[in-house]
Amino acid sequence: MRRDLDFLSGKFFDYDVPKVQRYLLKYFTGKIQKAFVRYYLLFGCCRSFRDHTGIYCSWSFVLRLETKFHKLVASYQEAKADFSEEGLAKLGQIEAGKFKLHIVRRKPGGKGAK
Repeated sequence: MRRDLDFLSGKFFDYDVPKVQRYLLKYFTGKIQKAFVRYYLLFGCCRSFRDHTGIYCSWSFVLRLETKFHKLVASYQEAKADFSEEGLAKLGQIEAGKFKLHIVRRKPGGKGAK
């Protein structure tokens, strides 16, 4: 019910990202990417992102944004749980926007492409 009301009110257009998750905006810099972060934090999925926001982009781009989002959040949680010097350094890099993500991209054409 809450999601329906959030959608109908258009809350995702001007949703204020919580302070704890503002580090994400350092990695998602474009207009579409920032809209994706707001939408994803509010709804928790990207299935209807293009339809609900009216933003034109390819589905593969949306999936790449979702992968990047999940990798960043997982790296942040991992660094936050690690109290060693390296973990704290990694946490500082992530929050400063200087962490390098290693995202493996598939070959064009998907599985079994020649």
